[in-house]
Amino acid sequence: MKELEKVRDAINKLNFILTKEQKKYTIIIFFMSLIAALLEMLGLSILMPLMQAFLDADELYNQPYIKPFADLLNLKSSDHIVVFVCIGIMGIYIFKNIYNAFYIWVSNKYSTKIMRELSVRILTTYLQQGYIFFVNNNSARLLRGLGSDVSSVYNIVKEMFNLISKALTIICIIIFIIVQAPAMAVFLLLLVVFCFILTQVIFRKPMQKYGREAREYNYRCNQASLEAIQGNKEVLVTNRQKYFIDKYRKYMEGANRASIRMAVGAASPSYLIEGVCVSGLMLAVAFQITHSDNAYTLISQMAVIAVAAFRILPSLGGILSSINGLVYHAPALSAAYDTLSMVKELEKGKAEDNVIAGQGNRVSFQKELTISKLLFSYPGSEEKIIDNLDMKIRKGTSVAFIGMSGAGKTTLSDLVLGLLKPQKGEILMDGVNIDKLGGNWNKVIGYVPQSIYLTDSTIRKNIAFGIDDDKINDEQVWKVLEMAQLKEFVLKQPKGLDTLVGEWGVKFSGGQRQRVAIARALYGNPDILVLDEATAALDSETETAVMEAIEMLQGYKTLIIVAHRLTTIKNCDVIYEIKEGKAVPREKKEIFPD
Repeated sequence: MKELEKVRDAINKLNFILTKEQKKYTIIIFFMSLIAALLEMLGLSILMPLMQAFLDADELYNQPYIKPFADLLNLKSSDHIVVFVCIGIMGIYIFKNIYNAFYIWVSNKYSTKIMRELSVRILTTYLQQGYIFFVNNNSARLLRGLGSDVSSVYNIVKEMFNLISKALTIICIIIFIIVQAPAMAVFLLLLVVFCFILTQVIFRKPMQKYGREAREYNYRCNQASLEAIQGNKEVLVTNRQKYFIDKYRKYMEGANRASIRMAVGAASPSYLIEGVCVSGLMLAVAFQITHSDNAYTLISQMAVIAVAAFRILPSLGGILSSINGLVYHAPALSAAYDTLSMVKELEKGKAEDNVIAGQGNRVSFQKELTISKLLFSYPGSEEKIIDNLDMKIRKGTSVAFIGMSGAGKTTLSDLVLGLLKPQKGEILMDGVNIDKLGGNWNKVIGYVPQSIYLTDSTIRKNIAFGIDDDKINDEQVWKVLEMAQLKEFVLKQPKGLDTLVGEWGVKFSGGQRQRVAIARALYGNPDILVLDEATAALDSETETAVMEAIEMLQGYKTLIIVAHRLTTIKNCDVIYEIKEGKAVPREKKEIFPD
């Protein structure tokens, strides 16, 4: 059956996704589920003597599983034996329910632990990918991989645990009924199979459809909200709030419709099963009573079997609900499977790099940076952005990249930063390929982008970006603030380094944000500083002030400046025009005749 194939497919994908440690959790849950099912069977079997006691208390003493305890406790009166049986049943059910509560706690603990570990693992994968990965992937889709897809895996794990628990419960109850009344057991088993087939014929395809719709609508909701929030200034200025609100509302309504239909589809099988099973069971009991000679034994037997059958109903409903849940969340599981496939490949591919990155002391830039026969094209494009490019940058010099928009200036700087990998050629620092330096290259080079990303935190945390609070060196923070010519401004703030900059630095001016970015780049004391059109978004006066701070670093740091305005490179030692994938040396007198 297709449903069983989907369950098997889900199990295979979970087997791939989960780590060895996480798979141990499922084994623990399986055995705990088995114990819970056995306790359920024990709880049903102990009801039999009680039912018989109501019909014939004197016969209770002769029951093989009662007599040893009655003799041990010297219980002669039938009333005392009935009280003993009642206390025994009470004790068993109290223990069973306490155990079930503990089982639910353990299964949820492991499910949430798997979700947390999976989410962290996926984020780790994202951040270990190359820069080109973020260029080629939509941020809303990446967020969905961390959010709703991981939540769906969590739900699938929960559904799987529930499926195991309910299936074992039904198996144990069927075994109990087989012992008591084989014919009735066969009838109930056929009834269960009939209900299963009936509900899957009715609900399978709609649940698949709702699962796909919900996932797509959730992605659209994320995308719409990101567009509105990240583009808030343009949204407010153009008065387009209604467009984004309506767009978000439309997708949210679609997601809600799919969720409601899924909830109805998940709950409906239980009601259908209850109606079919109760009707079938009543017919079976009526038939047994009218065709039996031993009414007393039959009544007690049928009473317990009826209790067992009614106990099967929620378990059967739970199984069908879990299967529907697996079908509903299957698209997200497939996405998580694809993401984790990438994770495993990355873990294999990065193992060697990680070892190299962690080896040795920090390296330093001594002589020159050599770019040799460099060639680069973006994936899926035949255009050579960088084509057989050669260049040398001596330590302590300031080098400018100029050229038309789209000529490849930023691409070249990204290659130097190590964000992009060339198809051919190499970049050497003092004769060593920067790829072989691993994480040590990141300590040598700093970066100031055109679009500054500042977190909604303090000046201190924005400068010491990505460093734990207890490891931040305030002395170094003040030092780089002075180098970026921002120290005086910070000293005037009532909270000093603890001054909040606002999300994306909205509380600071453009020049102040740029200086914070320069200070951040200098915090790790890099030998080389890359500035990618760092003043392009500033007005002329602010640009001049920021360039003064940058020029103070000349001779002290090796500067690579991607220029938007030629006025920013007047004092550079070397100028290259990036043209047709090549680096063409230019004399200052060609650019600045006066």
